[in-house]
Amino acid sequence: MINQILNSELINAIKEKTQEKTNLANTLMDILHLGKEATYRRLRGEVPFTLSEAITISHAMGISIDKIAGSYINTNAFFNLNMVSSENPSETYYAIINKHVEIFSLLINDPASELGASSNIIPQTLYFRYYELSKFHLFKWIYQHEKVNFCKRYEDFELSPKLLQCQKDFVEMSQLLHKSYYIWDREIFRHLINDIKYFSSIHLISEESVRALKKDFLQLLNEAEHIATTGQFSTGKEIQLYIANTNFEATYSYVKSTDFHLSMIRVFSINSITSKDDMIFGKLKEWIQSLKKYSILISQSGEIQRIEFFKEQRKLVENL
Repeated sequence: MINQILNSELINAIKEKTQEKTNLANTLMDILHLGKEATYRRLRGEVPFTLSEAITISHAMGISIDKIAGSYINTNAFFNLNMVSSENPSETYYAIINKHVEIFSLLINDPASELGASSNIIPQTLYFRYYELSKFHLFKWIYQHEKVNFCKRYEDFELSPKLLQCQKDFVEMSQLLHKSYYIWDREIFRHLINDIKYFSSIHLISEESVRALKKDFLQLLNEAEHIATTGQFSTGKEIQLYIANTNFEATYSYVKSTDFHLSMIRVFSINSITSKDDMIFGKLKEWIQSLKKYSILISQSGEIQRIEFFKEQRKLVENL
């Protein structure tokens, strides 16, 4: 019974992804390298698709196997943990970021593309542009895993050129989405300041490095204030920025287009678990938007609040 449901769901998903004028059988023959009769037997449900065939179709047509596998259990949703390997963190971190760059690149030409986020930490879409801040976030994560054979001083750690380029692409692609909005926890910058102060207090970051971090931090604040003032990125794409009057227990975000949804929940400091499940997307988007009730819009609005907020953040950074 379950096999029939899964096979039927896969056939329906294939039909949804195939344009009306496209011959479905010919499309599958090309993807699976099957004969005409073998293909039609699968489409009629007489012979089920094998697992390897389903995976091949998934990659070729952008069909979510997770969604199909959970189709007969409405209360289940599938998540990708995207865990960063403690054995080779920089490489696995690069792979995760690069995957998001690929996703953004597929969405940027869709006028319905959108990014929404409620954050209690500075978004990667902002700090990835700044070397010292990017380095500090990864350094902090690696330091927590003491079993890693890793030099423990901040000055002895460097980001690879490949990772830096990937981070640059991530920022550029994320700012090409048609619309974005961020809701920030009011303490969003204070959390990072406290982390930097801690590592400085235990002598793992030199005074010179703190000054470099401080310089990057102030530049990021200048960029964020400019974005809030104009209501758009340098790409010309729209952004709305809110400051919440409540604290967030976690960072939630999503990206979407006409026929694609991806939900993200930040875990373990630098990465997110993700889901393409429609139910999860609907609930997460509803939750993020509900936070606007407790927030002030400071992009192209709330001028007094915007000026005061960034003035307060600069004062905190200057005290580093």
